[in-house]
Amino acid sequence: MINLMHLGKFLRIMTIYKSNRFNYIFLIYLFITFQLSANVIDNTLIGLDAPPMSLKRLVGPGFIQSKEILKDHNMVMVFFSSKNIESLKMVSDLHQIKAGINSTNIQYYLINVFEDKSFLESFVNKNVYTIPVLMDQYGVAHKMYNSDIVPLTIVINKDGKISYYNEGRSDYELLNLITHIRTIQ
Repeated sequence: MINLMHLGKFLRIMTIYKSNRFNYIFLIYLFITFQLSANVIDNTLIGLDAPPMSLKRLVGPGFIQSKEILKDHNMVMVFFSSKNIESLKMVSDLHQIKAGINSTNIQYYLINVFEDKSFLESFVNKNVYTIPVLMDQYGVAHKMYNSDIVPLTIVINKDGKISYYNEGRSDYELLNLITHIRTIQ
């Protein structure tokens, strides 16, 4: 959004001063550079051991321990918030991915961040989520992955290593996620 504001301001200045064609080309170059830099992914966690997590189930008793799941399955997790539109789009995307790539080697989880159980239960029931929802009510697990952003998508392979990490949502990264999940089946 900031980039668009800067673009508008720069175009107004260029129009006032009747700038030449070179300035327009330079502006487009700068705009593309800013857009690409905004989509840079933090790959510093890829290849590292995933921190062990214990998260409360929204439905059913007890907790889910990542170490237990990783003994037999790869994990695909999306940290989300019901108050974030991009998160809700990613939740929908993950349901579609799961329907299209139904593998017994992969467990999918939605991890809600900072929301209360009673609100979340009604929200999930209303929206008919078929992927298990876990609760990270205080954001501790989310912080373990060095993120403040939702949605946060993480894939952990059976060896316990982070093999995919993406903050936010974009169509390009969605295709990367699908490709990555297909390679770990």
